[in-house]
Amino acid sequence: MQSSKIISPAPSLSDRAFAALADGIAKGELEPGARLKEAELARDFGISRGPLREAMNRLESHGLVERRTNLGVFVTALTLADLDDLFTMREALEGQACGLAATRMTADDLRVLARMLERHESETASTGHYKQVSSDNDFHFYIIKHSGSQRLFRALCDELYLQIRMYRHRSSSKPGRSEAALAEHADIVRALETGERDRAEKAMRLHISNARENLLWTETPAK
Repeated sequence: MQSSKIISPAPSLSDRAFAALADGIAKGELEPGARLKEAELARDFGISRGPLREAMNRLESHGLVERRTNLGVFVTALTLADLDDLFTMREALEGQACGLAATRMTADDLRVLARMLERHESETASTGHYKQVSSDNDFHFYIIKHSGSQRLFRALCDELYLQIRMYRHRSSSKPGRSEAALAEHADIVRALETGERDRAEKAMRLHISNARENLLWTETPAK
């Protein structure tokens, strides 16, 4: 009897270029405002300009890069107003997602989340920074996924988070923020464990509000 297992197609050249560039932006290797030279990138990736342009178009559609007439393609640099708006949307939507997750996560789901947080605490203790670059190891992705709402998942994880990750590495530079974020994540886990929707939503909204204040402080030019 033939296996009914579905094999996912291998990522295309354009897919790989998109993933590599998005990852570089998320890690801060390609900083906001940096120019992306297509000829150099095509050579570095060992691909033709066609697949690279497809990747660039995807990055642009997600708001990660912008084209400037007669100048080229640059990593998007969000203004303080843009960041404020982005985190205001995130607070409302992700707070709702966390509230839904509190009513839908199983005991096993919660154990997985708690173990993930333990790994994050150990990694942060050794590096001094709280970094979550991979979506498979992302505290927020996991909760949003378990909200059970595909619309919230698409809005947050397919759209907002690609831009939010551009600034994660920068916001962690403020002394004490990594430790505070871990403590807030622990509060969120405890709220989820109660199964109380309002408590879980409030815990997540407080965490994102604090992250917003920290990020805006980090990005505000010194006087």
